[in-house]
Amino acid sequence: MESTKRDKIRIRRSICARVMTMTSLIVLCVMLVSTVILRHYMGRLTESIMLDVLQPIAGQAANAVSVNIHLMADRMMGLASDGRLTVQNTREEDMEEVLEYARNTYEFYGIGIYDREGNALVSNGDIYDSFSGAEWYQLLVSTDNLTIADPLIMESHVGIPMGMPIKKNGETWAYMVGVYKYDVLSDVLGAIHIGKSGMALIINEEGKVVGHHQEDIVRQELNIYELDGTVSAHQVFDRMLTRETGSGEGMFNGQESYVAFCPVRGTLWSFAVEVPKADYMEFTNRAAWNTIVGNVLALAVALVFIWGVMTVISRQLKKVIVRMNGLAQGDLKASIEVRKSGDEVEYLSASLKTTIECINGYLEEIKRVLDNISKGNLNVSADGNYQGDFVVVKESLTQIIVSLTRIMKQISETAYQLRETAQDMGNQSQELHQAASGQTMAMEELNNEVETIKTNLGEVTENTKETNCRAEEIAEQIADGSRKMSELMTAMEAINKNAEDINKISKLIEDIARQTNILSLNAAVEAARAGEAGKGFAVVAEEIRSLAAQSEEAAKNTGEIIKTSSELIAQGAALTAETAGALEKISRSSDTVTEITGRLSETVNIQAASLHEITGRIEDVSQITVRNLQCAENTADVSEKLRKESDSLKELLEKFRF
Repeated sequence: MESTKRDKIRIRRSICARVMTMTSLIVLCVMLVSTVILRHYMGRLTESIMLDVLQPIAGQAANAVSVNIHLMADRMMGLASDGRLTVQNTREEDMEEVLEYARNTYEFYGIGIYDREGNALVSNGDIYDSFSGAEWYQLLVSTDNLTIADPLIMESHVGIPMGMPIKKNGETWAYMVGVYKYDVLSDVLGAIHIGKSGMALIINEEGKVVGHHQEDIVRQELNIYELDGTVSAHQVFDRMLTRETGSGEGMFNGQESYVAFCPVRGTLWSFAVEVPKADYMEFTNRAAWNTIVGNVLALAVALVFIWGVMTVISRQLKKVIVRMNGLAQGDLKASIEVRKSGDEVEYLSASLKTTIECINGYLEEIKRVLDNISKGNLNVSADGNYQGDFVVVKESLTQIIVSLTRIMKQISETAYQLRETAQDMGNQSQELHQAASGQTMAMEELNNEVETIKTNLGEVTENTKETNCRAEEIAEQIADGSRKMSELMTAMEAINKNAEDINKISKLIEDIARQTNILSLNAAVEAARAGEAGKGFAVVAEEIRSLAAQSEEAAKNTGEIIKTSSELIAQGAALTAETAGALEKISRSSDTVTEITGRLSETVNIQAASLHEITGRIEDVSQITVRNLQCAENTADVSEKLRKESDSLKELLEKFRF
């Protein structure tokens, strides 16, 4: 009962869990695929819309900056063309009035009039007294036209410098420079609010940030490449520096963003608008999450419904499975309930009931046939109504009866032959016993002879080992002598080489002596020409010539000594080589003796091993002979028992009816 109960629980869980799991997996897969597709295409749609929208925004903002710059330029042009500044004799009071008016009327931090070197003639407000070192001022002087510079970083504020030449009779006599308030850029940058954290910035032709909603970024004079080091950001920055109009996407400030950019007309600046994707992907993500939640709720409702349907089906299947388990355990009498449900379970129950009834009929027929066979009646036959594949059972029963009848007849005939064979085995076992006894005696004599050979071979082995040891010692001594001779030959060669080097040095000294002698002769000639002034030098030249002659004589003597030494060294090297050759021949002869002794030792060892193997084989043969003797005795006993069993088998076969 406990086993059946465990089967029930396992089956119920298996069916329901499998259906629920498969349903859940299918729905989850569909949900994930649909969510991924929705998320992908909504992201593409958001990207397309944002890039299309950001480009006009960037263009309009750049135009706004351009308009402000042009307005500032128009003001500067108007101030520079003021009649009080273009008259022939411009007074300082007039210049101050123009600057005072400009600063009170327009958004200037400071304004001034400067000469060609950049020194202030007149100034008003917060502005430098000199721009002589500024590159943009040099550009103003060289172009002699309106010039707009990058923001000017001062202690209290950031301003936009702009310069304009002041002309008299068509000739430039001074330059008006004004520093506009940064509001003309910050107002435009601050007015751009796209998403939660979108921003705008302006860079110059070198990539330096000249416009940013955070004034500290401009004060730090950072390059745009320093703000973000990602590859995608640098690709966009490269396009901006080429004054290209376009848009793109990539990693900016550590997050994926959309970017649109365009140049600011009338300047060397580029305007860019950057919006993080997260600001606009929130709705896409929310839609994806809502889709997931809706699918999960739908899945939960579907699982509840499926659970109810599967519970009904499971209860019906349990009864069928329990009955099939009973059938597998041999229960053919219990009935099975066929519930009128009109589905596959009803047909399964009915088929199981029919199957059990047919199996019971077949088993009754098989039982009848087997009962007759067990009573010795082989004239019985299978006459039941077998259907379908069960016809094979009927044919098998008939074949079994026929085969059993034939086998029993053969066994009867074999029983008579077995009795005669047992008699023959008894006679042969006697002969085998006598032969095994003679073989045992012969093996004992052979074993004694082998022991004598083994003793003699042991003595030969010991002598061979002693000879081998002595040969190895001689070989080592000869090898050591050969090494010493090799070292001696090497030393002789080194001495010979050193002698050659000394001979070369001696010749070199001799050559130097000749050159010195010639030099002393020349010195003597020159001293003679010098007269009284060269007498002292002539004495020195004479001493040098005497010293050169002595050096030449010493070099010749050294050469002869070295030549004699070389000949002696060569004779020593030849004798050493002959001695080394003799030692090498002795070493080869010693190696040959050692090799022969080794082979002899190896041969003796092989003979000893073979003899040991023969001894083992003799012992094996002796054991086999003993076993043959025992087998002969056992065979005689078995043949007698076999004769008795054949008589019993004959009596037993006489009970069957063929």
